[in-house]
Amino acid sequence: MKHARTSLMLAASVSVLAAASSGALADTLADEVETITVTSSALAVSRDSVTGSVDVLDRDDLIRDLSGNIAQTLERLPGVSTTFFGPASGRPVIRGLGSERVRVLINGLDGLDASSSSPDHAVAVDVLGSTGVEVLRGPAAIGFGGGAIGGVVNVFDGRIPETMPENPVFGEVYLGATTGNEGREGFVRGGFVWGELVAQGEFQRRQAGVYDIPGFAESARLRAMEDHDHDHDDHDDDDHDHDHDDEAFGFAPDTDYVFEAGSLGASIVGNWGFVGIGFKRTEAEYGIPGHVHPHHDDHDDDHDDDDHDHDHEHDHEHAPRLVLEQSRVDLRGEIALNGFFNRVRWSLAYADYVHAEIEDDEQTIFDKEGFEARVELRHGHGNQRQGAWGATALTQDFEATGDEAFIEAVTTQDFGLFATERWDFDSWGVEIGARADTRELTAQSANRRFNTVSASGAVFLRPAEGWFLAGTLSRSERAPSDVEVYADGPHLATQAYEVGNLDLSTEVAWSIEGTARYTSAGGLSAEASVFYADYDGFIELFPTGAEEDGLPVLEFRQEDARLYGFEARVSAPLFALSGFDFTGEASIDYVRGEIDGGGNLPRISPMSGALSVTADNGPLSLRTEARFVSEQTRVFENELPTDGYTLLNADARWRPFAERDVQLIFAVRNITDEEARIHSSFLKDYIPLPGRNVRVALATRF
Repeated sequence: MKHARTSLMLAASVSVLAAASSGALADTLADEVETITVTSSALAVSRDSVTGSVDVLDRDDLIRDLSGNIAQTLERLPGVSTTFFGPASGRPVIRGLGSERVRVLINGLDGLDASSSSPDHAVAVDVLGSTGVEVLRGPAAIGFGGGAIGGVVNVFDGRIPETMPENPVFGEVYLGATTGNEGREGFVRGGFVWGELVAQGEFQRRQAGVYDIPGFAESARLRAMEDHDHDHDDHDDDDHDHDHDDEAFGFAPDTDYVFEAGSLGASIVGNWGFVGIGFKRTEAEYGIPGHVHPHHDDHDDDHDDDDHDHDHEHDHEHAPRLVLEQSRVDLRGEIALNGFFNRVRWSLAYADYVHAEIEDDEQTIFDKEGFEARVELRHGHGNQRQGAWGATALTQDFEATGDEAFIEAVTTQDFGLFATERWDFDSWGVEIGARADTRELTAQSANRRFNTVSASGAVFLRPAEGWFLAGTLSRSERAPSDVEVYADGPHLATQAYEVGNLDLSTEVAWSIEGTARYTSAGGLSAEASVFYADYDGFIELFPTGAEEDGLPVLEFRQEDARLYGFEARVSAPLFALSGFDFTGEASIDYVRGEIDGGGNLPRISPMSGALSVTADNGPLSLRTEARFVSEQTRVFENELPTDGYTLLNADARWRPFAERDVQLIFAVRNITDEEARIHSSFLKDYIPLPGRNVRVALATRF
């Protein structure tokens, strides 16, 4: 019933907002609609004309929504969730799919880190220094390989300048602080122009202690299950006393972190294009929550606020830590051509990544060295036809050594060819794309080779002014990852003994998606997408019923499955009052994951949505937001249900100077201090999302 009430409320909210805005639209003067080009696409297409579902966030959007890692910052987008392994680590989940099925890219190339191999491994990209992010869902991501069967999150870091700045000397400074974890974050970027040379450097640092939560770290369901297990224990009660007063209360243990990154970049920029090089160094250290759950003997039972000084990490002498380092070099360029192909664009990245997981005297080292290259030949013949042909190549060596190494040394080599073409006849058009990939996995136990073919076709219509309708049919094929094939060992991040499968075949998905958009000159913007994907050989960890090293044994195997759902969003001007223009926005998303033989796919996000109202008078912008998340009771084997929740957020952005780009930000998240747990996280029953948190920040650009 609660699920149904939330669904009706969210659906009604979208309808009411659209209806309420109609009167205001009648009195709104027509404004020029801003054209936003989706640069992640091989085609130079505006966002309003993309055949799939795409979100484009600029620097101002990211600064306003800044929250922990990249996945948390993007979580308010429809259809996007997170693997949330604390504020330091988390990868985006798109339409119920994550890990290897969602590629997190930096300027179109792989992050070349270890984040996809385990949810407790941080993504080596920081939103604090990003200039923009584009999120491509479903078939829109076909240009980045069959591995991106769920979608792509492409982060632009601005490290290599691609255009000539307006000023000969330019820069940016951001300083922020948060209360719920005593966090501090800072970013500075500066550069200059000398003839055709554009050079810049940047440095960023963010750190925080453990964060506040409104109650116990462990969920009520997990604590009840633990109590039940203790009640049925055959040993003496004195040996197994389970006192909840000894558990973490009011704070999430082992959620502190420190991230630092510095980079240098330079480009030669002219009318012919650009050529540039960039170097980046990333270092981090953070706690790994959920691995151990020690009693806190030195934490007062009454949880007195005076003792809650954010030094709880020192109460966990044996808590595991992760220390990370990555050095990365990028080359990128684009040159105008004469002939059928009028542009060539290329990018190359090399990275040396290593992190150590340290617990007591035990240590596990994860080492990855990788290289990826991408080249695109693009052509455009007026507005009617355009296309791109290209190739990608990736090679990486991944090795884990030490006490908790759960995978042998593996070399992955990928090579792909792709082509996409679009014919646009104003009122209608066609878009097609195809790619072929080869993946070779080389390890001591066995070598595997996979050949995959993916293709998509779309038809789009513009039946009336402001309308865009598209239907897409696609076939995507994904080769298994190194972990899925070669895992064999205890993996405490998933609290399981994982076993790979040398007999895995490729994962094939047939999917269909419909997209509808409407944009008016008066400011009304609406978009809805429905999708259905049928998977042949969906790869997942399934329980075997056995135990190894005190952990349940989970084995990668394949089952047929299907995912389907929808996303909808509407934004519209509402009214004007006291010099402020009020705008409302509503969104809702839903995904269902089922195994054909019966049962549910694991960690599928429940229905969620949001309502927000923004008041803006130019210098001052005020926003209030309510995010609704339903309960999730359709769960996988041995997976606990998750309660729904409502989070209330608010923020204010003030630009005090008309002639200078300076903004002051004041934001409050989770105003009511609600307990909220993310169902797509392995840690949902061990730590909730942060409680009430206040952020104050200053940002300026020149």
